[in-house]
Amino acid sequence: MSEVHIWIAINRPLDQVWSLLGGFDSLPRWLDVIASSTLSEGGRLRHLKTSDGATIVERLITFDEDEKHYSYALLEGPSPVLDYVGRMSAQSDGKGGTLASWSSTFLVDQGADEAQVIERLENLYRTGLESLKVIVESAD
Repeated sequence: MSEVHIWIAINRPLDQVWSLLGGFDSLPRWLDVIASSTLSEGGRLRHLKTSDGATIVERLITFDEDEKHYSYALLEGPSPVLDYVGRMSAQSDGKGGTLASWSSTFLVDQGADEAQVIERLENLYRTGLESLKVIVESAD
């Protein structure tokens, strides 16, 4: 099982960060490679379209508003991974700011280069969280 975990410090209160990070349907607002998101099954299934036209389908597994985290499973998508479970979370840094986190565990599909898959996911998570930071910190 492979694992990727990226976190970033955001100089804004936890609730402000979570209002964007914690929205299961909010990825297009802060992740450039996601062009659109549509929820179905009462908000438990999201259908994502990437900027290059690929389709990604993910199912919400857990959601905890009090603890500020959710997990989701990849059901369909272009990444060469199996048993992918992602997790978004936010926690107070104890100084008025927030530590935002995006992580996942997965198996790499046979024939795919594990190091390349991990690197692509690390880059995606880092770029996304950096964008989230800019958006949240520039909001009044």
